[in-house]
Amino acid sequence: MTSGSIDLEELLDAWFAGWTALRSYTTALNGGGHAALRMDRSGDWEYFIAAPERQAFALLAAVACQSADRAVSVLGPDVHRYVKLAHAAGMGMLSTSEQLMMVRMEDQDNQDPFLNDPDLTLRVTRMGGRRAASTCQARYSASIVQDGTVLASGKVAVYGEYAIYDQIETHAGHRRRGYGKIVMHSLTAHAKEFPVTTGLLLASTDGQRLYYKMGWRSVSPVTVLVPRAQLERTRSRQ
Repeated sequence: MTSGSIDLEELLDAWFAGWTALRSYTTALNGGGHAALRMDRSGDWEYFIAAPERQAFALLAAVACQSADRAVSVLGPDVHRYVKLAHAAGMGMLSTSEQLMMVRMEDQDNQDPFLNDPDLTLRVTRMGGRRAASTCQARYSASIVQDGTVLASGKVAVYGEYAIYDQIETHAGHRRRGYGKIVMHSLTAHAKEFPVTTGLLLASTDGQRLYYKMGWRSVSPVTVLVPRAQLERTRSRQ
């Protein structure tokens, strides 16, 4: 990616590669977009596409609408246009709360953090081993543990010049103590053993607050679109 430019398709390619590798999802190229089989959530395919034109979106929506459990996540700034295209294709908006975020890795601390509390242990594991088959050069998981209980955890994958972070989570009873930040710093220290230049992650509303404080910035909203049958089923349960 050229310095100062934002290529959403390139960012999507890199993020998707790291995200699916960290979660061991089955992937495919289907309908013109990336597809991940979400067995941990819907049991069906979720499709990802960046700033689609009308025809490209229509082709992908036709595939997504073959099952009410599928979803299309669109990266791009023109949310109203994507929703309009979705309505024309028999779909509706489920969410726009997530953001694709990025950071320059050179601005991030590359020192593995030190825990001042002797009751806490920071564990970092290389996932899959060095010979595990993956499109990524490396994958790491990190956790902060106290008496066998995981207080905070997260993962990072190295894909070319990108470090892709995922599932940065802190146990509800231990939030606001800086544990999420410590996990991020530890993962960054290991990712920067490789020539990475850019960090990527998909952030929830709550997560965005932490990442903004650490120098990350929003690149694009993520518009999640689903078949109308799924929306109607969701409403009937409420």
